[in-house]
Amino acid sequence: MVKFVISEKDIKLVEKMLAKRDESRENILENSRIAIRFSARAIVEIHRENFSKAKKNLMEVEDYLRKIEKAISSNQEFKYSGNVLTAYQEYTEAKLLYHLLFEEKRLSPRELGIESVPYLLGLLDLIGELRRVVLNYLMKGDANKAFSIFSLMERTYEDLFSINHTAIIPNFRRKLDSMRRTVEATRGDIVTESRRISLEKTIKVFEKKLIE
Repeated sequence: MVKFVISEKDIKLVEKMLAKRDESRENILENSRIAIRFSARAIVEIHRENFSKAKKNLMEVEDYLRKIEKAISSNQEFKYSGNVLTAYQEYTEAKLLYHLLFEEKRLSPRELGIESVPYLLGLLDLIGELRRVVLNYLMKGDANKAFSIFSLMERTYEDLFSINHTAIIPNFRRKLDSMRRTVEATRGDIVTESRRISLEKTIKVFEKKLIE
């Protein structure tokens, strides 16, 4: 009759393996959190139009993503964990914003070195940052640049809406619905500002005629 299913030696071996796995998990989570923070800082500097600081923060993100990739290479079960996915998603958002505003260049998933899921989620989040850019241009009185960025927002939404098989991507539909509301709100802001500018021009023309 068997007296036990697993030996004390095997228990210690399992514990050792679990401890090593837990250490890797904590390492991956910590690096993910730091990468997310640097992405957030990069976005702040981008809106401040601080080219050098934004670039430096993005380089920091890339360093931590490499650490994550190294740890994941022997722990594939963590590849699609929440924090890891968020880290790549936030990096995508910051990197795309940087290149669109400072270099007027779009980046493909291959150029970013990012898989399709975090790339698409990053694109969805990018819309909120582009709205902020539009509003900043409107505040500065630069309606042309505001409309140019809005057109980019609108086209991005249309492209993402047309993609099939997105049901397998977590939160894609919810984010897409939020993106639609953001685009609509921004359109309303642009229409309001355009009417204000048109009214100001009409008043100036009228005042000029009165003076003459």
